[in-house]
Amino acid sequence: MLMPTLSVSLIGLVVAALIMMTTPGAPGQTMLGGVLGAWLGFALGALAGSIVDVATGSGVFLAMAGHAAALVGAAVFAARGHHSVAFSRPIQS
Repeated sequence: MLMPTLSVSLIGLVVAALIMMTTPGAPGQTMLGGVLGAWLGFALGALAGSIVDVATGSGVFLAMAGHAAALVGAAVFAARGHHSVAFSRPIQS
């Protein structure tokens, strides 16, 4: 369990950092959204991957689907939190 803990958390942090570098917004909320989104995506992807693993008798789809979904989840949640804060601020002249 140590490896998914590190890899999924790192996916969330890297995706959130990339989003923060390209658009303005709140860093804390973006990082939190990236990590939480990565874990939610991993959980859903791993669930789907485990079903495929059982059906095919292999053992590789759980990790592959989980990590792929972690990338998508991190991007969606980090961007969502990042933009909601960035666009809610009043424009200052």
